[in-house]
Amino acid sequence: MGSSSRPEHDAPRLAEVLGAAPPPALVAHGIGKVYRREPAALASLFRAESVRPAGGFDALRDVSFTLAHGQSLGVIGRNGAGKSTLLRILAGVARPSAGRVETLARVSCLLDLGVGFHALETGRGNAETALVLQAGLTRREASARARDVAEFADLGEFFERPIRTYSDGMRLRLAFATITVLDPEVLITDEILAVGDDGFQERCNGWFDRFLGRGGGLVLCSHDLGQIQRLCDRTLWLDGGVVCEIGDSRDIVRHYREAMGTAAAGGEEGGGDAGRVHAVGHAAGLAFEVVDLRLEREDGGDARLLPRDATILVTADVHAPAGVPQICIGITRDDLTPVYGVASDMDGARPVDLGSGRHRYRLRFPRLPLTAGTYRLRAHALDETGTRLYDTVELTFGVEGDDEDAGLIRLAGTGAARGAR
Repeated sequence: MGSSSRPEHDAPRLAEVLGAAPPPALVAHGIGKVYRREPAALASLFRAESVRPAGGFDALRDVSFTLAHGQSLGVIGRNGAGKSTLLRILAGVARPSAGRVETLARVSCLLDLGVGFHALETGRGNAETALVLQAGLTRREASARARDVAEFADLGEFFERPIRTYSDGMRLRLAFATITVLDPEVLITDEILAVGDDGFQERCNGWFDRFLGRGGGLVLCSHDLGQIQRLCDRTLWLDGGVVCEIGDSRDIVRHYREAMGTAAAGGEEGGGDAGRVHAVGHAAGLAFEVVDLRLEREDGGDARLLPRDATILVTADVHAPAGVPQICIGITRDDLTPVYGVASDMDGARPVDLGSGRHRYRLRFPRLPLTAGTYRLRAHALDETGTRLYDTVELTFGVEGDDEDAGLIRLAGTGAARGAR
């Protein structure tokens, strides 16, 4: 979705006609970031920020680019590539160890859920405070514009309640709705829009289309390559903290997919690429990973080939030392045709804490109504907010039958008598 396809991008197009480059909104000059592996010595408090600390590792090295007004930039790469670190530096949340960021536009960021919110204050109070501090409105103006926040967020009576009572999805609604009223020239966001129901997602996508259409700038980090291609003119591919490529989104995404496919074919780990599908028992070394997935019949029979209407139990263990994970459980046909899926945050399900960073989810399917065939049971490990997919594990099972049933499931029903009204 290039800028040339949006006629509203008047300033960049006028600049092209005059033969001048579009004015920059954001410039990264040789950004580098070094993290320590061990606690810093007291003497380091007096060390210049640009000096490389001993015993550290490079999260970013010499990352440079220019974002013009009206341009959108995607940031892609495997887990640990340095994407989130880059976005936090661009947003001013973190300081670079080397280089600098030049900001020439009104920038808003949507990175971590709830950052900047006061837990004991209401949604309305937090929205008004953000409008005062970030948009320079008076309290009276902020109070009037809070109605727009309330309408977009659609939180109902929760808008007047403390946000400590909010779910992650509700916090996202409030944060994004506030951003829409702040009306930034550049928005920096980290794949956070995966949270929220279909109606909210539709409102967000509509806002993005209008925002980009009128010349807004965007820096979007995402594992959703389709979203990157739809929203971003250009894409920056990071690997190991350095820039592999930067250019047209279609080209960069194609090159990235080809590289990831080559790594998978060669049996490489690929640095723990998010969502890579593998069998049970494979250690991926991810921050959130499925370490065990079991399918059992409630009557104790063989679960590899189920009789019709069997009651089954699904158990998924997730290793997540960094926090409490979310999990999705799905069933597909062998050709990956979706049959059913459920997420733990949809059901408000909390895992059993097994200790040592291990969490267990259990799901019961009474009288599973699948038709005869081969199926895949899939478990997806996501972070605490449910916004980022880390790991996917699957196992295969079959359902017995005489193949007379059509479709994916059998619904109970009886034929109507002839002549019945």
